Amino acid sequence: MIGAVRSGAGRALGLLLAMGVALLMGAAPAAAHAYVIAVDPANGSQIDAAPTAVTVTFSEPVTLAADLVTTVLDAAGERVDNGTVDLSDDRVTLTIGLRDGLAEGRYIASWTVVSADTHPVGGSVQFGYGVPALPVSNPTVEPSVLLGLAVALVKGLLYVALVLAVGTLPAAAVFGAGAGVFARIRTLLRWATLLAVIASLLQVVVQYLWDASALPGGPTVAGALAFASTPYAVAVYVRIALLVGAALLAPAVPGRRLRFGATVLLGVAALVATVRNGHGGAGPWWQYLSTAAHVVAAVAWIGGLVVLAAFLLRDRTGHHLRFLPRWSVYAAASVTVIAGTGLLQSVVQVRYPGALTSTTYGVVLIAKVALVVAAVALGWWGRRWVRTRTGPSVPTSAFARRVRLEVGLGVLIVLVSGLLSSVAPGTDVYAPTRTIAERIGPYAVTVDVGPARRGPQTFRVTVTGDTPDTAVPRELRLDLALADGSVRGLTVDFPYRLPGAIRDDTATPFTFVSSAVSVPVTGEWSGTLTVVADERRQYAAEFGYRVV
Repeated sequence: MIGAVRSGAGRALGLLLAMGVALLMGAAPAAAHAYVIAVDPANGSQIDAAPTAVTVTFSEPVTLAADLVTTVLDAAGERVDNGTVDLSDDRVTLTIGLRDGLAEGRYIASWTVVSADTHPVGGSVQFGYGVPALPVSNPTVEPSVLLGLAVALVKGLLYVALVLAVGTLPAAAVFGAGAGVFARIRTLLRWATLLAVIASLLQVVVQYLWDASALPGGPTVAGALAFASTPYAVAVYVRIALLVGAALLAPAVPGRRLRFGATVLLGVAALVATVRNGHGGAGPWWQYLSTAAHVVAAVAWIGGLVVLAAFLLRDRTGHHLRFLPRWSVYAAASVTVIAGTGLLQSVVQVRYPGALTSTTYGVVLIAKVALVVAAVALGWWGRRWVRTRTGPSVPTSAFARRVRLEVGLGVLIVLVSGLLSSVAPGTDVYAPTRTIAERIGPYAVTVDVGPARRGPQTFRVTVTGDTPDTAVPRELRLDLALADGSVRGLTVDFPYRLPGAIRDDTATPFTFVSSAVSVPVTGEWSGTLTVVADERRQYAAEFGYRVV
């Protein structure tokens, strides 16, 4: 009995782990998902009244970093924040309190938070109180690549364990497994639960080390203790408790409906708790439920394939074929849920057709869809094979090989789904550029907007005179407005003017590069561009572009 369990469990674990490591070794974690929508005081602004706080609004909910790094410094490098840092109830607005009675001068505010996918996000703004301010860029905090790879590997190990711990027992009931197979599957479930508990604990440790690698002081004991009580860590503890409870209740023989139902319910709850620490957990309730249904259906489907391939088809006869019609219904229902919820998630996470081919998320999503299509094709072939070949003595070697191939594809689908949870959604990172060509007076003007999405934008404007004698453009003025009129007169500054190649027979082009300007909403925007030749000659034109 023990040898049979080890053989079946070993084959299943070996297949899943090998494919998981092979996929994840080539996958690097994505950049941070949350980005800054607005800051008050704005970057580069000059304000006339002493501020009482600095507020930062993000594109999605964030949490405070384990080792909190939020400071406001004056020109001498002295801290002027009062040590209070608050996060709004919806977790999208960070407020840094300032000391009373600030003196006039330049200040730099810096912050570090954790995005919904647990990726550290940092930035800085510079503003002036009573004096001009020199804006600074907002660099993204980049944690350790090696620790990010460790996070991805641990996540892959966890997903493999969840498939075996949660998805196999319900499938055994679907297949009408006898007492012997049922007991072996329960043993596999318990070993997989142990693996899931180890992976979950490793996930907390490695996640903290990855987050802390982006902080100036690195990991600390105090930071680790603080991270151990964060919502992320609590969700992991809940998952462990649910998995252990399911493993202890799992019946060794079929027919014990109460224990079987409690085991399945606890396993599903563990999957729902796992979704809490991903993109689905950061969205509205319907997105959370959709993601949870997607994960449960995928685990049910792949778990059933593992049971079929590792336990029921090993005798190479048609003894278990009488259960396959019931499995077909079970698998078809799972695949239908996967397809429906996957389509909904794709619309939410990709949104723009161009993001399918220009973002990592879109490319990985296309790969996942291709794997699903291939697996469904194999399943359809298996269904037709079962309909035409029945009886206890029908050889099943070819069928078994195809089922194991379907298992491999299913595992890849699960792991790619896990990878998608670590990749910035296409809707967040899609950064299309816009190029607009205009005639403004005696100049040919090309405007490049990048990226043309909500948040920071920069403009690169190239101005070329019609003839070599055309007056050299001295400066540009650009004011942005939203088409519905709710935003008007958003000024864009051009601190840089770069001359092109100088030739006697052609006009010299001049390229103006703007500072970053924060565009607060999506939609149709217009720009009024003025080319200043001298004090008496100014030429203006209006252009439009779409912000996503």
